Amino acid sequence: MRVRIYDSKLWVSRLIWLVMALLTLYLFFLDFPIRLDSYQTVCDSPNNGCLETSQLTVKEVIQLEEMGLSLKAYTGFKIALDLIEALVFYVISGLLLFRKESMVFNLYVAMVFISLGAGISFSFPEQFPEWTFFYHIISIFGGTYLVLFLVLPDGKFVPSWSLLAALLWIVVGAGTVYLPGSFIDLETWPIWTSIVTWVTLHLILVFSQTYRYVKKSDQIQRQQMKWYLYSIAMYFIALLSLNFIGQLGVTLKFATELFYTASSILIPISIGFAIFKYKLWDINIVIHRTILYGALSLFVILFYVLMVGLLSRFFQSEDNLLASIITAGIIAVCFQPLKERLQSIVNRLIFGDRDNPYKILNQLNSILEVSRSTDHVLPLVVKTLSQALKIPYAAVQLNERGSDQIVASFGEAREVGVEIPLLYQGQQLGTLLLSHRSSAEPFSQADLKVLHDMARQVGIVAHSILLYKDLQWSREKLVNAREEERRRLRRDLHDGLGPSLASLAIKIDVAQTIMNKEPFKSQKLLIEMDSQIKQLIQDIRRLVYSLRPSTLDELGLLSAIRELTSHYKMGPIHFIVKGPESFPPLPAAVEVAVYRIVQEAITNVVRHSGAKKCIIDITLNEKLLLSVIDDGLGLSHSLLFGIGIKSMKERAEELGGSFSVYSPTAGGTEILAELPI
Repeated sequence: MRVRIYDSKLWVSRLIWLVMALLTLYLFFLDFPIRLDSYQTVCDSPNNGCLETSQLTVKEVIQLEEMGLSLKAYTGFKIALDLIEALVFYVISGLLLFRKESMVFNLYVAMVFISLGAGISFSFPEQFPEWTFFYHIISIFGGTYLVLFLVLPDGKFVPSWSLLAALLWIVVGAGTVYLPGSFIDLETWPIWTSIVTWVTLHLILVFSQTYRYVKKSDQIQRQQMKWYLYSIAMYFIALLSLNFIGQLGVTLKFATELFYTASSILIPISIGFAIFKYKLWDINIVIHRTILYGALSLFVILFYVLMVGLLSRFFQSEDNLLASIITAGIIAVCFQPLKERLQSIVNRLIFGDRDNPYKILNQLNSILEVSRSTDHVLPLVVKTLSQALKIPYAAVQLNERGSDQIVASFGEAREVGVEIPLLYQGQQLGTLLLSHRSSAEPFSQADLKVLHDMARQVGIVAHSILLYKDLQWSREKLVNAREEERRRLRRDLHDGLGPSLASLAIKIDVAQTIMNKEPFKSQKLLIEMDSQIKQLIQDIRRLVYSLRPSTLDELGLLSAIRELTSHYKMGPIHFIVKGPESFPPLPAAVEVAVYRIVQEAITNVVRHSGAKKCIIDITLNEKLLLSVIDDGLGLSHSLLFGIGIKSMKERAEELGGSFSVYSPTAGGTEILAELPI
């Protein structure tokens, strides 16, 4: 049922649009004779008799004839531009009705487009009074352009109070059309109040779009806004060109009329791109090239006009070929340096500090100097990198204990365009993830060079953070191990020694009580207590030995290791233990770590190696070096990543040492551990 209602609303909106489109199309063709008459009417000057900027003056008609063109040719040119403009507005308007989301908003935008695309003349009601009512309907929709730009790109008023500005605009617009002479007719207001109202409402429009862009929009919406804001900027530039540059001569009039139509067409196209979210990120390229070549063109034109004017005055001639040649030569010499300079400025606007990597490095160094918390370092680094290079999305992915995790990101998550490994001393710690500035703009070689340079610095930061996290994890592990050991000791003492000692106390009391009356029973109790005390002594020794191997204190490290190998002297493996006969005092933790590593290594040799000989060698320099070498089959892949190897590695590294294991090509296995002493 809900689907049927939804489809019916969609078809109703399309029917409304179709009726409106056919109506405006009919009025558009009714308006054709008025357009033809307007374009073929010659006026005295732009300020005297010209109702529209499109009309030619007497001087311009003479210039047109000197070019071998007639007034009819100009009229045909203008009619062609009008038809193209109307066609684009109508096509984009129709396409909006095929978008199922936000039907009311799409219908409103479509109605505005067909109203603006028709561009019916102001004098139409005088020529066709019977169509005045429908003309006013079309005019009202076209006149709500301010409301349209208040709700773009998502159909919502931002901020919410801007709805009041939209209502005021609609009321005064409808009052001017349907209630002429009333107090809501702008034409009855003093001129200054009309101007203030118009300016205020348009300033609210500017504020609304600025506020939306800065405070309320995400990355996608900002790209949507860039499209239509760019088209509006181009439209106003074209409008100024038409009213000023276009009046300087008929050739410039042709050019500015063409530019004005192109900019008008750009408005529905850009809004269509924004609503459909099509090629959103390509606007950055368009803006970049428009600024660059627009600035170059403006400079060339202004410089040419200025220099030709000055040189003509110097040579006292208005038409001097030498002045044009000198000016053209100066422009040719200055063009390339100027282009490079403008390119640098525009690159900084679009690509950030890509051409100045040292500035980015300084920013990264500043972050590292002032940051006190490691949790904030990588997010700040990613943010700085993204903003400095104008990258819409950047993230750092680190390998933390076997799993890849994104630990810092900036911008809206998008498709990753480039993945740069983060290396430190040849080891990959993670990946720098970056999205392209636009789908049609992959990173250039200059971009990639800077990004790889930055990745080296990020790799150092990532290494420091991983070290800090490993240290924190080790501390937590030590605390947990300590507490678990305390819990075990408490349990053993409470559940084992405690009840046994309590039982002994009771038996002693009983033995004392019956000693004189029943000596044989008392003697039996004493024998039981003797056995129980011996068992308690064994339990206490077991607790003590679990804390630290007793052989280390009784025999010393080297002898304790020999004692370990003595259990296998009747087996097929011949163990050789080498080391200095006398050791300097070693830290207790180092002694235990060496003992446990050797114990695990011997177990692996006996169970898995198939070796005939195993050499255990301990040497002392600035550090304790332990090597366990056998001549067996070597380590299998499963054993290499087994619990035993992992345990040995952890014992060495938790004391700040290193551990490695490998199988030489000649066979066998070598275990090397280095521990600080």
